[in-house]
Amino acid sequence: MASESTPSPAPVDTTSDTYDSINGHGATKDQQNDSNSSSNVSNDNDDDGDDLVNEHQYDEPSPSSPPPASPTTSPNEPSELDGTKEHNPFLTMFPARPPQEGERFLGYLPHSGFHNQLVTLENAIRLAAYLNRTLLLPPLHLSRKKQALVWKEPSVVLQQWADRNRTAVEYCRDVDTSHWPRVTRKQLEAMPEQERKRDRECRFYHSWTVVPWTYFYDIPKVLESVIGVGGQTEPVRVFDRPVMSLAWLQEHLQIQDPSKEIHYFNDTDRYDYRIVDDSEVDYSLKPGSEEDIKQHQAAQTISREQLYSTVAVDLPIEPTVPWSGRYRSDLLLTDLQKRPERVLHFGSLFASDRVEARSQDHLSLKSVISQSMDLWNEGILEATTVAEAQIEAWIKETKRAAPGFLGVHLRTEDGVFEKLASKNLQRIVAWLGEMAKMDRKYLGNHTATDRDDSTTQALDKRAEPAPGTTDVPTFLERCITAPPESPMVFMATDVHRPRHSALLHEYLDQYPCTMFLSDFEASMSILEKIENPLDGILMSPYMVALMDANLAAKGREFQGTDRSTFSGYIINHLFPEYHPDYVPALKH
Repeated sequence: MASESTPSPAPVDTTSDTYDSINGHGATKDQQNDSNSSSNVSNDNDDDGDDLVNEHQYDEPSPSSPPPASPTTSPNEPSELDGTKEHNPFLTMFPARPPQEGERFLGYLPHSGFHNQLVTLENAIRLAAYLNRTLLLPPLHLSRKKQALVWKEPSVVLQQWADRNRTAVEYCRDVDTSHWPRVTRKQLEAMPEQERKRDRECRFYHSWTVVPWTYFYDIPKVLESVIGVGGQTEPVRVFDRPVMSLAWLQEHLQIQDPSKEIHYFNDTDRYDYRIVDDSEVDYSLKPGSEEDIKQHQAAQTISREQLYSTVAVDLPIEPTVPWSGRYRSDLLLTDLQKRPERVLHFGSLFASDRVEARSQDHLSLKSVISQSMDLWNEGILEATTVAEAQIEAWIKETKRAAPGFLGVHLRTEDGVFEKLASKNLQRIVAWLGEMAKMDRKYLGNHTATDRDDSTTQALDKRAEPAPGTTDVPTFLERCITAPPESPMVFMATDVHRPRHSALLHEYLDQYPCTMFLSDFEASMSILEKIENPLDGILMSPYMVALMDANLAAKGREFQGTDRSTFSGYIINHLFPEYHPDYVPALKH
């Protein structure tokens, strides 16, 4: 049942008023030392992603922000690729500015991996448009899984952000911790003070970084894309929020009385609240007649097709999902629109069904915002172009019959994906078989050897360990002897050393012309050179997944892994961008 949130106190913000917009997120030196002593941060099993670089040049500020008093970057500031570009992609494109008279804001606390943060950002942009508020734009947090920002209550998430602090530990950028052994708490306590301090400050220094969202995406385009959609007459406004502490927020928004000017929606459960789009339907009315009850129940469920319009890793798989079973409470959009506070501050806004779009105007906004999220990172785009040229050369060298290649994504790590790895691989095999049959029909090659169903049953269970892994054939060695009708396939996957994998052993026998990102040495060398100049972190560990996704999306057809946000990102964002006139070869 819909209910308006009761006023919540500000989450306990243990961060200090001392902060650094580049190096830290609000912790004092002592807090930083204490927090960095934690040996790990557990992952909350959300989907993860990667990141990269962008060197677009903008001579003028985005219309969504007032003209800056001074440039954000110096014309002499180097970029990560060639050191000569005017815009440093590691710095925000939304310069610092004072709040405008009467400006009202919307804030939230990001958490989890890359793609979940992206889902959340789209929700937040859409909600800001619904409410006609300025979005407080956070940075993008990138990390190894053990250093991920897990969902917790707001005070804990704030502390996690505060723990990501570079202040006074710049010396760690030159300390190689890759070979440091794990230490127990007892061993840590036994260390000399100086050595213990170095361990606290440097052990996880290279395990995370932050970048602005404009590092990867054309955010100004996204903000402007809403004009003329759903009654929007101007771009969505943003206010850059490089530091996540509440102290920073209050100072830079010139908050005088937080208790009256900020309203907090503190989530104490992973799915505490959802925002209900009651702009055209009054959900506050209780149903009366039997017919009213049926209509009410219909309005409170979502079809499987709607549910998977943006795939999420943790979505239920039933054909229809009652809202009441997922969220503890509803926040009516019309109630939020009436709130007078200058700042509405949410905890989590993650999940594809968190911010509802039911009216036609809001459905249009959701579609436009999603479709406008163009990847424009120069490093990834350059590496993809190099890989595409390599694929074309391989197609000619191996004399493939069909043009282009097929893209697939196989996720095998974490929870349900690990359990369903063989089943998901079998689905990909079945899909490739259908595509190969269609290719043969198109090419008129009906005499080709049918290789499509030979190992389907064998893939019902994990294959036995591959024999003789010391002499694993390369892509070219496998593909050049394959029949011409064997399709070229690029597989984006989290499988470690895929050509040595027991899971993929029989698959590669069946589809020998399957390529993996590790086969593209020239492309990988481009990514490996990129470093965040603000903290010295090498970006390639956070970029390979997006490179994987981008190249898979270039395929003439694509098949993903069910319930993976990574696959959903390719299907909903990248593939439509590269194939605007696409007509599916297979009807699912």
